[in-house]
Amino acid sequence: MITLLLFLGTIIVLVGVHEGGHFLAAKLLGVYVKEFAIGFGPRLVSIRRGETRYSIRAIPFGGYVSMAGEDREETDPEIPAGRLLYSKPPLTRILISLAGPASNLLMTLIVVTFSLWIFGTPLVQVSGLIPGKPAAASLLPGDRIIAIADVTIYTRTDLDHAVQGSQGEPVEVLVEREGERHIFTITPQFDEEEERYLIGIYPSPITYTNRLSALDPSSVPFASGLRVGDTIVSVEGVATEAGIDVLLRVNESFPTDSIEVTVLRAGVEESHTVQTTGLDLDRIFSGVTFSDLGITYRRPGFVVGIAMGAGEFAGYVRLIVQWMRGVIAGRIAASETVAGPIGIARMLGDWAKEGASVFLQLFAYLSLSLGILNLIPFPALDGSRAAFALYEIIRGKPIPPQREGMIHAVGFFILIALMLLIAYQDILKLFR
Repeated sequence: MITLLLFLGTIIVLVGVHEGGHFLAAKLLGVYVKEFAIGFGPRLVSIRRGETRYSIRAIPFGGYVSMAGEDREETDPEIPAGRLLYSKPPLTRILISLAGPASNLLMTLIVVTFSLWIFGTPLVQVSGLIPGKPAAASLLPGDRIIAIADVTIYTRTDLDHAVQGSQGEPVEVLVEREGERHIFTITPQFDEEEERYLIGIYPSPITYTNRLSALDPSSVPFASGLRVGDTIVSVEGVATEAGIDVLLRVNESFPTDSIEVTVLRAGVEESHTVQTTGLDLDRIFSGVTFSDLGITYRRPGFVVGIAMGAGEFAGYVRLIVQWMRGVIAGRIAASETVAGPIGIARMLGDWAKEGASVFLQLFAYLSLSLGILNLIPFPALDGSRAAFALYEIIRGKPIPPQREGMIHAVGFFILIALMLLIAYQDILKLFR
């Protein structure tokens, strides 16, 4: 029930913001708006204010703003000709068409920025150290990096910029360790292979220790004699201090039929042989959970929050663009990565369990996805209406209304068919 309410609430807000963008643009630009509706089908709630009816309809998967003159053959003597949509210049119609997607993009930026102001961002932790590198002599797994060379570190990008900015000169690194702050002087080292300066850490929002906190009885380590509470102190004789060390040492041992693991159990070291014939890293550690040191959040100031929000917004856009390129190139299967109403509802329910800040990340991503989707110049989407208006500017006259209406109708039925197909795929995934 909670998942359903979250889904309905999310859809109503996203659609309301999208259609609200069209509505406000139409009103401001003098177009007569007949109805502002959330959902399709029969009206559940309806109220009229002035010339416009506001309604919530039975099917919540969408919404619309009904404007006078959308159908160019429409005639209504009670509505002034100058207030019909198609009496407006093409540029005005483009602005109205793009106002919906723009509203979703703006909401994404607002949500990620407010989320940063309210909940903060995870401090960068030292989840592991690279042996022989500069940081190994000073830092420990679990250290929270506060600042480098007086530059406050909020993200891994900040960390990288600070290290590269050193140009190999010693820098002071301020870390928080077990509630106390310490300053260490570390000299970044230039890595020829990566062609950049490194201090030799694995940065992450969370540090996993080398202690086993959960172990499925069907897992490979359990079958090899490991138990919950064991601390893996070495792999093939190489010492391990964190969870990432264990994974790296095991991965470095491949290909092999067995791996020697030493654990500390009740103060006594024990050796166990893990059989790895035909297994990869994922299979070996399936059902294995390492304990963690928790996540520490820091809230940025007003100006920094805006800059970070813009950065996260840009990151989301890059993710969607990369996904589109992958689908077009055939590297990514759209059927496995696209979710319909059922899939989205499941994700909302799962992410909400992780906390409000995590839920807001998904909400922002969905808002951005809706905005970008509608920018695509596919019939029945906002992008196509803008494209038709642009074509009119270039050609000097509009496409015949019957032809444009037919194109939008065909596009609408294709979109409905795709939605049904995606919903079918979502149902199949429930039984996998």
